Amino acid sequence: MQQREARTPVKHYLIQLLRQAKSAAEKEYSIINISRGGLCFASHDEFELNEPVKLNILLREKIVHSANGRICYRNDSNQKDTSNYGLSFLDHFIDADLLRN
Repeated sequence: MQQREARTPVKHYLIQLLRQAKSAAEKEYSIINISRGGLCFASHDEFELNEPVKLNILLREKIVHSANGRICYRNDSNQKDTSNYGLSFLDHFIDADLLRN
């Protein structure tokens, strides 16, 4: 069984997602935690499992990472009409130094 990478809780990171199947508009979501291979974000919007997305990770309104990804899980949140989604990076993993900021 493969062990998960350590996840780092974050507060000031946002993710911009461009959904390939829905529309051409980018939307921003709050990131809950992040690892070298993926992240978890909160959303009022619904995503399909395995849905491909293009993403930019923002810190203080500056893009610090861009990649292609896919939605890999969904958990209900304690907040009304919100779900937490897991996203795996498909091509560019995050530099470990970025996670320490």
